[in-house]
Amino acid sequence: MFQVEKKNREIKFLIEGITCTGCAMDMENIMLDMDGVIDASLNFAEGVFTIQYDPEEIGAKTIAKKVQNMGFGTKLITE
Repeated sequence: MFQVEKKNREIKFLIEGITCTGCAMDMENIMLDMDGVIDASLNFAEGVFTIQYDPEEIGAKTIAKKVQNMGFGTKLITE
């Protein structure tokens, strides 16, 4: 029997209004606590939040809503 490779996806947001690395780390940890999120990395200097996820467990719309609910301005870069 062979193992089926999962097709993880990546979504990127431009984050506006983030002022400290502590906030960036908090945002990463909040996303990593969500079921289906595999990796979350916020590049503080560029303001780009990259999230890798399993589309069988969580959808891009749910991720986008969570990012928006964190209180920062967001703009979807890629999906």
